[in-house]
Amino acid sequence: MRSVRNRRAGVELTALPWRLALLALAASLVWFQVNVADVRACKCAVPGLPAEELEKSEAVFAGTVVSIRHSFDPNVTPYKPGDHTTVGFDVSTVWKGAVHERTYVTTPPTGGSCGFRFSEGERYIVYAHISPADSSSFSATICSRTAPLAEAQADLEALAEGRAPLPGTTGPRAEQASVTTATSPWFALLAVAGAVLILGGILAYARRR
Repeated sequence: MRSVRNRRAGVELTALPWRLALLALAASLVWFQVNVADVRACKCAVPGLPAEELEKSEAVFAGTVVSIRHSFDPNVTPYKPGDHTTVGFDVSTVWKGAVHERTYVTTPPTGGSCGFRFSEGERYIVYAHISPADSSSFSATICSRTAPLAEAQADLEALAEGRAPLPGTTGPRAEQASVTTATSPWFALLAVAGAVLILGGILAYARRR
């Protein structure tokens, strides 16, 4: 009888590290779900006519992209909430808002998060709102009529003649929007799970001895 009890206790002690490992793995999965970026697809209404979007926007201007900086490492995914790209423009024409000669606009990191993909050296018409990342700058997304200037003939005709930008710079400077490198949550998850499994194996081995 004592032998059966001892064997049963040994089995329970051997199983304990694996239970701890599964518990830690479940906790890691919860941590992963809480900390990863929001990967839901972008959903937005079709933009209205130029006059309608002009009314809705805080700023509307045309300019050339002179800098693109990220608050994240583009080679590491998923992105964290709050990550954004800052785009610097040399502004040529303004139709609305306090827009300066050098203006910075933020946009989410990907099209899936409604981010607009700008290209350095290209000219755009930008329909912007106050940036959620910095109240002193503007934000633009794919949900607006923002587009390459070469594809915005209807906008140019509807908005008519604009005005010159204000002198100086507005919004965060390019050097303030430098790339930051972060560890992917997948690596953190695997590291935690691996460490727990190794610890479980060591404990199981010690119990057998």
